[in-house]
Amino acid sequence: MTQYKLPNTPLFSNAISYAQQQKGPAIDDIRVDKSFSYSELVSATCLLREKLLDNKEDLKEQRVAILCPSGFAYVVAQWAVWAAGGVAVPLCTTHPLPEQLYTIQDSQATLIIGHPAFSARVNELTNETVDISTITIDDQELLEWGKMAIDAETFDIDLERRAMILYTSGTTGKPKGVVTTHKNIDAQASTLVEAWYWSETDRIHHILPLHHVHGIINALTCPLYIGATVEMYQKFDGKQVWDRWLSSAPPFPVTYSPDEDDYAEKQRKQEQHAASRPRLSIFMSVPTVYAKLIKQYRSYTKEQQTEYSNACRQFRFMVSGSASLPTPLRDTWRKLSNGQVLLERYGMTEIGMALSQYYPVSERVEGTVGFPLNDVDVRLMAETEEGSGEFDKDVTDLRGIPGMVQVKGPNVFKEYWQRPEATEKEFTKDNWFITGDYGMRTGQQGYFRILGRASVDIIKTGGEKVSALEIERELLSASLGIHDVAVVGLPDPEWGQRVAAVVVLDDDKSLDVATMRKVMKDRLAVYKVPQLLEIVSELPKNAMGKVTKKALVKLFEDKQ
Repeated sequence: MTQYKLPNTPLFSNAISYAQQQKGPAIDDIRVDKSFSYSELVSATCLLREKLLDNKEDLKEQRVAILCPSGFAYVVAQWAVWAAGGVAVPLCTTHPLPEQLYTIQDSQATLIIGHPAFSARVNELTNETVDISTITIDDQELLEWGKMAIDAETFDIDLERRAMILYTSGTTGKPKGVVTTHKNIDAQASTLVEAWYWSETDRIHHILPLHHVHGIINALTCPLYIGATVEMYQKFDGKQVWDRWLSSAPPFPVTYSPDEDDYAEKQRKQEQHAASRPRLSIFMSVPTVYAKLIKQYRSYTKEQQTEYSNACRQFRFMVSGSASLPTPLRDTWRKLSNGQVLLERYGMTEIGMALSQYYPVSERVEGTVGFPLNDVDVRLMAETEEGSGEFDKDVTDLRGIPGMVQVKGPNVFKEYWQRPEATEKEFTKDNWFITGDYGMRTGQQGYFRILGRASVDIIKTGGEKVSALEIERELLSASLGIHDVAVVGLPDPEWGQRVAAVVVLDDDKSLDVATMRKVMKDRLAVYKVPQLLEIVSELPKNAMGKVTKKALVKLFEDKQ
């Protein structure tokens, strides 16, 4: 009789306990319209682990690429790779073939776990890759595996072993593979479970991509770590999101109307909307998605807007991350969502999350990302001499002084895959990870504020360092009809760099550089005011909503 085993990491040990207690659901997979319990998740993971091992004892950190739709199939694939001693390499399902090939070839993956939904792409990948095999997991097989009700045992595993490779967005060069260990993953998840008060009663509405830390750790691993439910969708759709929230909305007030038919109709709609789906408690996304939800909301009638606003009451908190949250967007969302003040945090592929606003709404300060999470150390280091490139002046305890954000803790990644020189370059001699972001502390309590990437968001003009994020926030807050904006620095022989703005305007709005400069001089120091302006229909962004500013710099170069 086969004895099924899983590693004794907290994630797996917890899942086995939840399975034995018959807790669930763990995954509510909208694509297949089925909820899966923790028992089904453990059983399917055990059986796929056996298939991956194929009579071997351990995969010995073999890299395994995953190309599965968001849902039960993805989670089972990821967990089975970890349980078998392999290194999971999630592929972005929407990336073109060359980018997926790069990930497979750079990670040196020798196996792809694929799903029939992507069979054509899996065939293309195998045809273009030497010495790679495939395993296909289909929905019916997963259903059968889940029914086995396996009572798994645990075995010891070294938490320092490599577990996953996620690829950076490649804003400053070719994407690098970020290697995280089982210890890193546990640290990244457990600290957020504590900070954000996750519990087994939570249900998160998951629409994030599953090849980034935001979707994998914050929105997937955290709830599964604590025994909560993850309701998983293939992609973001504004109408679908609002309709889903309405389907589990708390009862909304029914006001009296002289028209009895109208009153009866309102009562019917309330009964129809109330609890036709399980209540949600958490939503996480990026500023771009919140902007799209606002646009969708404004397309509804006043009565519909009241109902959708009411639906937001079911959430205990909502998170915005992966890009800077503009103040107007934050304020608009608060007004239309019955007071949901988006919780902002700071993190990246290499560190998971390092900073977070406090959970109580009253302590979330606009434009800041709060304080270091438990067991995470954060410091700000400035150059001793301007232009020296040596960041050895600690300004962490000062207010209003910019410094390079550096992080240390069990959450920090192990290495860049097969890039020892790049790894060494990004760590200080005393082993702090250099994030490449500038930040500073503000106010009496010293909230951390992120000023932006040193490579693209910190503009050096006329001897002054300027935060592109600050200028973007002011442009959006001014009455200029700007819907979206990105500020970049352009090489200039006189100024070093010139500040330039690329904007997307609201419908039927116009703007010229003279008008913009006149308004902004009342809001910013003159050297921060953009000297150049370009108007576009849409800003180029990656899967996580970050603007690819390199493309915007090239836009100006092409016109010079």
